[in-house]
Amino acid sequence: MSTKEIFNGKIFSVVQKEMDVNGRRMWRDLVIHPGGAAVLVIADHKLLLVRQPRAGIGNEYTLEIPAGTIDPNEDPAMTAMRELNEETGCQAKSLSLITAFWPTPGYDSEVIYVYKANDVTKAKHRLEMDDTEEITLVWMDLDTAYEKIASGEIRDGKTILAIYHAKLAELEAEIQSH
Repeated sequence: MSTKEIFNGKIFSVVQKEMDVNGRRMWRDLVIHPGGAAVLVIADHKLLLVRQPRAGIGNEYTLEIPAGTIDPNEDPAMTAMRELNEETGCQAKSLSLITAFWPTPGYDSEVIYVYKANDVTKAKHRLEMDDTEEITLVWMDLDTAYEKIASGEIRDGKTILAIYHAKLAELEAEIQSH
């Protein structure tokens, strides 16, 4: 089976790959992506979100957890720590992996690793943000963030997953305390 590169960009490439599907040979268009890492920061029932315009949706502003693309040969946890510092000026003593998921496995190889930041403090040395980023920090109550999913104000998949995780952890703690 052969593969043809169609596009090779800064972040991802597009290939056409010959595949055997139900005994038939066919070509599939695939996005080859290095993956991403994202960080849930929660303190005093508040989430740290970034508000930023996104080119893929016509520069509409989104509310998201801090996240970024994994650099070549970079461990996803290091990506998460780097992005936390770059985008928020914070650092975490450690990270706990919540999950790793495929956002669009039908045509894209991207895996997004979602972490929870533990013992978050202001970074001693802030890394420089990418020059293409325009970010505003937003601390939001967990219940408000949860409501913004239902209202359609928060539509980013990794952020929805992180909010649901935080809400479930809160409910589990409540049940265990009774």
